[in-house]
Amino acid sequence: MNKRRLARQRARWLIRTLQFDQPMQIADIGARQMKKPPPYQLLLELEVAHLTGFEPDPEACKILEDTAPAHAKYINKAVGKPGPATFYSHHIGSLSSIFKISAKAARYLGKGFWAQRKIEEVAITLVSLDEIDSMPKLDVLKMDIQGAELDVLKGGTQTLSDAVMIIPEVRFYQMYEKEPMWADLDILMRENGFVLHSFVHQKSVRLPSRVSKSLKMNAGTQLLDGDAVYIPSLEDPDKLSDEQLKRLALAADVITVSHDLCLLCLSILVDRAVLGDNVLDDYLTHLPPDVLMVDSTDKDVSE
Repeated sequence: MNKRRLARQRARWLIRTLQFDQPMQIADIGARQMKKPPPYQLLLELEVAHLTGFEPDPEACKILEDTAPAHAKYINKAVGKPGPATFYSHHIGSLSSIFKISAKAARYLGKGFWAQRKIEEVAITLVSLDEIDSMPKLDVLKMDIQGAELDVLKGGTQTLSDAVMIIPEVRFYQMYEKEPMWADLDILMRENGFVLHSFVHQKSVRLPSRVSKSLKMNAGTQLLDGDAVYIPSLEDPDKLSDEQLKRLALAADVITVSHDLCLLCLSILVDRAVLGDNVLDDYLTHLPPDVLMVDSTDKDVSE
């Protein structure tokens, strides 16, 4: 059985086993349509989650609305630090931001054309998550908004008070003028009880030189950005409710394919007598063989 089909079957089993009272609430800020489906797509298809997407570009938002799956709605607003701002609309839509591209950084990264082509300056009004009346409390938040992720977090403390997974794009090399960096965001997340769990994606670029084109593009080593995964600290699991643990277990399995994190959440729920003792072994039967130990040669040397 291929992994995609197995993942769908495992998700269905988890949904039946965990028995959610209400659908999961997911928000995607910067939900521009991409070739690859978003990591939460399966949760929408299985009708266990509702999505609220935000896209400030009217045309891009219209495309999302026209192709919206069931249980999804899109809002043509820019989320961030409340008030007026300038939106730098780039011809490469994914580079558009409320921060201006640094010409020096673009040249260093071998992307000088980023700053050379015309960038339209658009006056916009930013809103915070907590200001949006129709916004439910979120379980999962995904953000890809070119530097404004920190402002979203600062303006969403109530909306995110029960969140179990936050996936921001984080910057390792400052490509926009005055944009916050990963270190700034990481400090705020830890202050609010979250820990870095993993990276879904990391991007490096090939630096320019007189002979840089002799190297393959994937030979680039300058870290640029990535998608980080933050979860509430489980050092003191009593701080999380049963429902939060259920939602984290499902998000861990489907969104980030973190089988060990899912098993930890399930184990805590078993300890609380919320789930039966058989659940852990049952989950293992739904995993792909290549993640399971098969004989003594695979024994964990830390034991």
